[in-house]
Amino acid sequence: MNFKLRKIIKKIPKAMKNPRRSIALLLRYISPKDSEIYRIGKWSYGKIPRLPITEVLPGIEKVDITLIRAYDRVIDTSLDIQEIMALSAIVRFTNSKNILEIGTYNGNTALNLAVNSVADALVTTVDLPPDWNGQFELKVHPSHLNVTEKAEVGSQYKNTKYSKKIMQIFSDSAKLDWSKLPIPFDIVFIDGCHSYEYVKKDTQNAMTYLKSGSILIWHDYGFVKDVSKVVDETAKKIKVRAIRGTRLAVGFIE
Repeated sequence: MNFKLRKIIKKIPKAMKNPRRSIALLLRYISPKDSEIYRIGKWSYGKIPRLPITEVLPGIEKVDITLIRAYDRVIDTSLDIQEIMALSAIVRFTNSKNILEIGTYNGNTALNLAVNSVADALVTTVDLPPDWNGQFELKVHPSHLNVTEKAEVGSQYKNTKYSKKIMQIFSDSAKLDWSKLPIPFDIVFIDGCHSYEYVKKDTQNAMTYLKSGSILIWHDYGFVKDVSKVVDETAKKIKVRAIRGTRLAVGFIE
């Protein structure tokens, strides 16, 4: 029997003794005052147990980070504040020098990766070309269309003092020639097209061009079914952990 179900069954006799209090407690979960609970409640895909980041990367609690434009983000599109904190902390904790991001969007993530990386680090970020013809290299379900307006791509890191640490690449990630990138990478962060074929292709390429001891990170684990499927498949090949309170999954390359 499922562990959670056993806990519920054990509490039934106690609930029967004080039905009014039990109903009141139930209503707290049915009609919460903060809609954020519904957003997090949608993180229901994936098989990997969620762990505190301090268990995924022991010692990371000693790391300090700096966030730029921390609240200038779109819920369910951008990384949320907890996620950008976690990602920035991982970069600083690992002293990563060569970082790749797939999916630039407005550049907030690239900006904060640059802020929290070592002084001579390079953040390479990939997004579709400004003159993109609308044709994807691989199959994409309509629900996964998340193309950024060309004027918005990288807008947050442009004209900042950190832009010199960021190299923008324009390409469909499935057509990207990784051998021409500044390989191997210390960290690859996958947050591009969320269709299964794309996430799988990006993951396969990342695992080829990550150095030993490096880290592969996926966004939207638990939230997007296709992403979660690829991550679960990858967890059969390498060690992967999901960070509690976020949609981040972290894979460790040996």
